[in-house]
Amino acid sequence: MSNEDIEQTLIPKDDEEQWRKVLHGELAVVDDNDTHVDAATIRSYLIARDEAIAINSVAKTDDLSIISEEEARVVYQQATQEIKARGENRWLDFLKTYGAGALIGGLAMAVLFLLFAPKPKTLTSPPISHDDDLNYSDYRSMKFGELPGPFPNMLLIAGGRINMGCAKGWDDASGGCRGSEYPSHSVDVKTFEISQHEVTVGQFNKFVENTQYKTDAEKEGKGCVHKDIHAKGQPYVMNAELSWRSPGYEQNQGYPVSCVSWTDAQAYVNWLSAETGTTYRLPTEAEWEHAARGRQATAHFWGADANHNQANYGGVGGQDQWEFASPVGRFPANKFAVQDTSGNLWEWVQDCWHDTYNNAPKDGSAWESDCDTSDDKVRRGGAWDAGTAGIRSAIRSPGALHDRSHVYGFRVARDWQKPKK
Repeated sequence: MSNEDIEQTLIPKDDEEQWRKVLHGELAVVDDNDTHVDAATIRSYLIARDEAIAINSVAKTDDLSIISEEEARVVYQQATQEIKARGENRWLDFLKTYGAGALIGGLAMAVLFLLFAPKPKTLTSPPISHDDDLNYSDYRSMKFGELPGPFPNMLLIAGGRINMGCAKGWDDASGGCRGSEYPSHSVDVKTFEISQHEVTVGQFNKFVENTQYKTDAEKEGKGCVHKDIHAKGQPYVMNAELSWRSPGYEQNQGYPVSCVSWTDAQAYVNWLSAETGTTYRLPTEAEWEHAARGRQATAHFWGADANHNQANYGGVGGQDQWEFASPVGRFPANKFAVQDTSGNLWEWVQDCWHDTYNNAPKDGSAWESDCDTSDDKVRRGGAWDAGTAGIRSAIRSPGALHDRSHVYGFRVARDWQKPKK
């Protein structure tokens, strides 16, 4: 029997789309629909499996969401054991009604589907670029806690198909999603480069020394927005004394530069391009999310739940001992070796703001047309003041061209140039 025959035997063609939608979390489960129940069973197991592996920090060379043929056989055995161990009422009721044979038969059908059917976009990792010219040996990942040099350290990110935005059952597992993160959609991102860290105070200082540039916060002495922790309700207010040089908390050359606007970030990338002879830019929103996720489907690149050992966000605890911003590179990197995308500082990207992803580009390019407002740009990743839901990989927020705050920063990107043969 061919793979095609197996697929058609396991799932009627008319039910295939419903299977995929339930597996993606895009369709509510109808309890008396066998197709829905089977898809929901595998979905629940995969989510729990991804989280368990991430929590235990098991190093894997493949992706948590991909199941190979050999691995699927093991998953089948583990799934039956886990379901029995959990002893949930719905499984007991199912066993009473239909018997163990029906349960095992249903699981067998689901696993066989995973073996032979095309994998659903939401649960699979983006395909790695098959371009033989990708040479990772040309890129060095800085060591944990290493002080960055005068220019941003760039990393190579292989292109592929990503699932962008809030996917039900994955990204909404840590406090819920915002309306602007919908709809979840597939994007084909080209191979690109992105800086391992946010641009640092030292790197920005080199730019200012070379150009005598004045940031928006410094112009006319208007200052920068900061969180007034001494006022009732701790409001965010403009403070004329604050700028990237003194953002309202102690910093050194290894901290991410803050109190910078989207306009300031553009001035920096223009200078960096001229200084190095290579064209730099802000990342597109799709590139940023691809790099931040690290090829993981969970709400954060390390798993479903926020963790102070993984990022700098609201409060202190564990490895997070900073009340405000923390030096770059002090938290674990994701599978791309990228650091600090969750929390620390909001990061400007190239795109203008749209309230939803309806009609968003499918090619990973910057979305700079049909903007909701001409002055609003996109910020990603959350900051040191954010709650648990505010540091998810899907989180996004608008900000005007000249807005600046001591929770705003940025990192840089550039196109990958295929080597000439």
